Amino acid sequence: MKKTDISKLLLASAFLAAPLSAQSTDGLPSVKEIISQARSGGVSAPLPALPQDARTPKDWTIMVFMNGKNNLSSYVHTDMNEMEQAGSTGKVNVVVEAGRTAYTPPYDPGGGYDDYPDVNPWGGGSHPGYPGWHPVPPYLSKAGKDAAAGSEAWTGVRRYYILKDTDTAVTGSRLLEELPRTDMGDWNQLVEFAKWAKANYPARKYMLIVWNHGDGWKTKSPGAAALKGISYDDETGNGITTVQLGQALAGMGGVDIYASDACLMQMAEVVYELRNSAPVIVGSEETEPGDGWDYGAFLSRLDPYSLAPEAVAKAAVEGYNASYSAKGKGVTMSAVRTSAAEPLRALLDQWADLAMTQDKAKLKEALNESLGFSGADSRDLLNFLSLAGARLPALQAKGAEIAALVSGRMLIKNAPAGDSFRNALGLGVYLPSYGFDVNYLKLSLSKAGKWDEFVQWLVK
Repeated sequence: MKKTDISKLLLASAFLAAPLSAQSTDGLPSVKEIISQARSGGVSAPLPALPQDARTPKDWTIMVFMNGKNNLSSYVHTDMNEMEQAGSTGKVNVVVEAGRTAYTPPYDPGGGYDDYPDVNPWGGGSHPGYPGWHPVPPYLSKAGKDAAAGSEAWTGVRRYYILKDTDTAVTGSRLLEELPRTDMGDWNQLVEFAKWAKANYPARKYMLIVWNHGDGWKTKSPGAAALKGISYDDETGNGITTVQLGQALAGMGGVDIYASDACLMQMAEVVYELRNSAPVIVGSEETEPGDGWDYGAFLSRLDPYSLAPEAVAKAAVEGYNASYSAKGKGVTMSAVRTSAAEPLRALLDQWADLAMTQDKAKLKEALNESLGFSGADSRDLLNFLSLAGARLPALQAKGAEIAALVSGRMLIKNAPAGDSFRNALGLGVYLPSYGFDVNYLKLSLSKAGKWDEFVQWLVK
């Protein structure tokens, strides 16, 4: 045995005796190798320096709040294995709070679910999450997917430190702890997770990804069947509203990037709500496929020599686009700077004042022709303004000013895929065809601006 092998063995022994959360496993032998080397003996060499303590700040800690306590439960295993394709590195920590449930949700074959092109006989739909319909088909049932996952059929809430691992059949990352009964639909739990991650895996920059169902700015009305907001926990019936999401980000001390791995969250209303706690926001205007983000495509694009927040956000957008473009699937994803949220609000107020002096019928025509998304009464903001200006010349100059702000100062990267989303220009906005949801008045954008007045005037 080489002296260097013995020192490696001693190092590994010291590592195993130390707290797991405070170590890096780069370059250490496996337990099998340790046993083999111990049996073979050899002359010891001076013990090298211990590996870098995980509590020494890295460039980034990426925190993923994976609420699978619903009919997305089986995707937790899939997405964690995608993360393991890249794993944590010398510059990036990836930590996860993952929840899974034994609850088997009902299934609506009439269109309330994602498009599963390889197996779905019914065709398209939005991200799953609308209870009260029919039994789950075998390929979507949690029991069926867990049977394939074998030992991965755990339930509850766990925290993991993501390690590089090529075995997609099992989760190879480090299990840090199992939590007692935890409500992942409570925004305070999101705060607790982020504070824990920051304390245990400090970094110069932080990214928070909320993984779950999403419905844009909307909240859940009492007694409503449809899930609204983000991060719904089927065991408790709770979810996080846009206002609460803003409170959560403020409560955790903010992040450098906030991202939604959830449907419909890239709306002006959400961006404005989070503007003071996240300089960069990543999300989709449209519903996401059931697979959500391809974390391997995202994390593998991180350049260790270029880890500025906007570069990391671009990697997320480009990875998502590349993954679904390769499958021939239409999707949307964009990254924006929230520093432009207040200037955008001011320009929208000016546009709204002018629009409410114009022909309402022509504005409704523009609304109906604009690109709409599959939920949240959301339409692409710039596409709507362009169509409104084409019908009403008085709105053209102000609409062009808004377009220049969004495209120039606000957008970091917009990468829709598919011809059906060629008019997805990066930011949705609330534009219902009929009626007005009074919950909209709770949002910061409504309290500070006039878009709510314009929408109420338009739908009367």
